[in-house]
Amino acid sequence: MQVSQSMQKATNTVVDIHPEVTQEPWEIEWERCKPYIAKAVKHQDSYTIDDIEDKIRGGIFHLWPGKKSAYITEFVMFPQLKAINLLFCGGDYKELEEMLPHIEEFAKKAGIQRLYGGGRKGWIRKIKHLGFKHDYIVKKDL
Repeated sequence: MQVSQSMQKATNTVVDIHPEVTQEPWEIEWERCKPYIAKAVKHQDSYTIDDIEDKIRGGIFHLWPGKKSAYITEFVMFPQLKAINLLFCGGDYKELEEMLPHIEEFAKKAGIQRLYGGGRKGWIRKIKHLGFKHDYIVKKDL
């Protein structure tokens, strides 16, 4: 009799074999902001959009979400200074410009002495008034 009662209890119990998957807050923001960054990713060949997501998940890259835009940054430690690399940005340019002082404030509090980033030629014209200076990087594919 005890076996049949145990079976009845077991057969009346619903086990959810597909528990609801919950996302971390950054994952929700990433899904929303990914299209902004995907446009920038097309102009280079060092990272895919999946690479960027993996680096955010691992804490290497940082997502700065706006309402209609986003930045991806990383810390870079040189022997003589600490920097933040503005790796990717995309979306509404005006909002990106408005977000920059927040990144700068965060950077200063973290002991960062320099922001740097790369981009297409036209970027320097758009950001020169924000205090950015043109620098040269050369590359050679092997």
